[in-house]
Amino acid sequence: MNPTHERSLVLGLLAGASTGIFWGVPFLVPQVLPGYSPFEIAFGRFFFFGLMGIFFAKRAFAILRVLSPADRFRVFLLSASGFWLYSSILFWSIRRTDGIISSLVLGMLPVTIPLFTPGRKRAGAAFPLGLILIASGLILLVSGGGSVPEIGGLLSARLSGVLGLFVCLGMWTWFSISNSRFLQERNTISRRDFSSLMGLISLGCLLLVSAPALFTAEWAGRDSAWLYLAFSLVLGIGSSWFANWLWNVASVHLPSEISGTLLVFETIFGVLYTLIYQGRLPDVRELIAIVLCLAGVMLAILAQIKTGKD
Repeated sequence: MNPTHERSLVLGLLAGASTGIFWGVPFLVPQVLPGYSPFEIAFGRFFFFGLMGIFFAKRAFAILRVLSPADRFRVFLLSASGFWLYSSILFWSIRRTDGIISSLVLGMLPVTIPLFTPGRKRAGAAFPLGLILIASGLILLVSGGGSVPEIGGLLSARLSGVLGLFVCLGMWTWFSISNSRFLQERNTISRRDFSSLMGLISLGCLLLVSAPALFTAEWAGRDSAWLYLAFSLVLGIGSSWFANWLWNVASVHLPSEISGTLLVFETIFGVLYTLIYQGRLPDVRELIAIVLCLAGVMLAILAQIKTGKD
């Protein structure tokens, strides 16, 4: 390996791993801000992301002018499945489960994205074994916890939250595949301008959906208003704009079979932030579940990489 290629690989690995630092934050925020609704948290995120998009608004909206009505509707669907609606459902689901379960479910993205990408070869026998390990870990997490009188209600809430998480998993899998295809088919569109357009559309949609609640909740007068503002800034600038830039750097410098595996860092940091916030180490049940899920994801990823090389 020549020095230039080695430096490029190291840069890509550092950028991809650093992305997980920011993408793990959304799994923490609903726990830190229990007094704010999922729509309010999503609005705070896309308010700052949308502000970043204002600097490129002229070029961003120029994209819409050259698109057909069908393509404009497709752009709207992409903004919903990857940004504003996805984030709102994710925050609601985290509230009903916790950051650990949420991180592990969304940690299946390195498996689902290549699995449902058109033209992908069928993976070998190790792939279903990986899925079995993931399912075992999730069942162990969802079914545990709570005193005896509370188990029924807790399990019901967790199951609805897990269902929401799997909806998010499906939405972002579709977004990742469709967004890449959309931009490949229209290679004259700048990725930066398109990302800005997504932020502006997301801000506009959340204003329409949550404006009545935002203006009647008097959120600015709450004791945690400054904390809400701080996390909104981190989510909007760090977890959205800056993290997307880091991911683009990783994608440029790494082959897809390596960059896809780095999505695991999102799971690792999501779990880590939750445990730090709760001020504890994982109990035995959680530790076993985390190991099962991460091992299952890595086994499934390796099976797909091997299949792609055959």
